[in-house]
Amino acid sequence: MKKLFILLLFIFAGFSSCERDDICIDEITPLLIIRFYDVTDTTLVKSVNQLSVKLLDIEAKYLSNSATDSIALPLISSADVTRFVLTNETNSDTITVNYMPEAVFVGRSCGFKSIFNDLDLQVTDDGENWIQSFKIITQQIENETSAHVKIFH
Repeated sequence: MKKLFILLLFIFAGFSSCERDDICIDEITPLLIIRFYDVTDTTLVKSVNQLSVKLLDIEAKYLSNSATDSIALPLISSADVTRFVLTNETNSDTITVNYMPEAVFVGRSCGFKSIFNDLDLQVTDDGENWIQSFKIITQQIENETSAHVKIFH
């Protein structure tokens, strides 16, 4: 009887020490969504040929040698500025994205995510920009459901 009691005690202790598995199904930190448009007809989406994106300050190439009409770029959540070099075939333009990151608690399984407020963008003028202009659609990046910035080229 004593052996059975000790065995049941170990089994009970084993089951009571288990935790349920938490799987994060909530949204995570959103990416900056940029759509490219024709500069002459600003309602037409226009692909960029051989687009290459380089994230400065980290020296990481993000997207390479593709034709696309939109991109999703990561912002550095531990800073208030992220700089990118966007290269269209052989012409490179540097864009600087300024923002105020805000940590938002999602839940126990996901922890925190960042959202980005007060979005601002500048294109460095080098005299030969392929990016002609841009328009900020929303100054708060909370999700990835639609574009945040339009770039005209």
